[in-house]
Amino acid sequence: MTSEIDTAQLRQTLEKELRRVRTPEDAEQIVAELERLAAGKTEQSQGQAAERDPSTPAREVERAGEAAAGTRRGVAAVLAETAQQTASKTPEGEAASEAARKVLNPAAAAAAPGVARAPSQAPSASDAPPVEPESARGAELLKDAVLRRLGPLQALDAKVFLGINRAPHPAWSDRLANLVTIWTTGGWIWAAPLFAARLFGLERAGRALVVLLPCLAGATWIVEFPVKAFFRRRRPFIDVVRALVVGKKPGSWSFPSGHSASSFAAAWTLSTIWPRRAPLFFALATIIGFSRIYVGAHYPGDVTSGAFLGMTLAELLRQALKHSVLKRSRLWP
Repeated sequence: MTSEIDTAQLRQTLEKELRRVRTPEDAEQIVAELERLAAGKTEQSQGQAAERDPSTPAREVERAGEAAAGTRRGVAAVLAETAQQTASKTPEGEAASEAARKVLNPAAAAAAPGVARAPSQAPSASDAPPVEPESARGAELLKDAVLRRLGPLQALDAKVFLGINRAPHPAWSDRLANLVTIWTTGGWIWAAPLFAARLFGLERAGRALVVLLPCLAGATWIVEFPVKAFFRRRRPFIDVVRALVVGKKPGSWSFPSGHSASSFAAAWTLSTIWPRRAPLFFALATIIGFSRIYVGAHYPGDVTSGAFLGMTLAELLRQALKHSVLKRSRLWP
């Protein structure tokens, strides 16, 4: 596990390099150099490379800037190596990710002091002093440069995310959002009330389960595996750098949101059975989708695409079921 000394060293290196970003022109050239360094690389390959590094993330980051110390290329090299280290799926990578996020996006980190860490993650960045003003300004210049290089829709997506990410995050709402994440994983929370209603003798609940379960399971499986796998293969390494600068946790699994897909698939299916309760179903699904942005796991675009895919797949599966043996056997609700 990365020690607090190592994490403090990583913070110190990043803050030192960010102080060199003094103008928008500096930021533009550094981001351009980052894209050059990232050419042909994927997050997966860089994460595997980081896991093979013999030294700590802090030492690897420090070493990356030594060849071009004091230059814009040195800043880019440090940021690229930081992104590589945070792509590692190890406790050291998780600790490096938290430390880098707090330096590269200090405004979002300050707005969300209660965001939970993985149990294996070192507590190194949690009680660290605030980022120095010059370093914070350099991080803001980099963020602005990154947003300018994104397409219009991507930039809008990132700006909406930042607006939510930088809003106040009291500890009670963080805990609630994390509970929502746990309870709604896989969409089982939508089927549980129907099982209970069926046990209490509500016949239509049993028939609703016959439709809901395949629609929910099918939509969730398709989004979680083939769809996410497709976009993961094509997720460029530079997105890890963008993620750190903008404030989103890196991870190739983010598009689209599986929680949103399962929730909106369930809401859509249940609304076809109980149309008058549709506002309630979609309100619950919307809360779940928003929670994914709130906890920093997804961009709004991830959530909206997951919601659209979930509803589309659920309707396709529902139509297939409707014209199957269920209709003829009177199991259709």
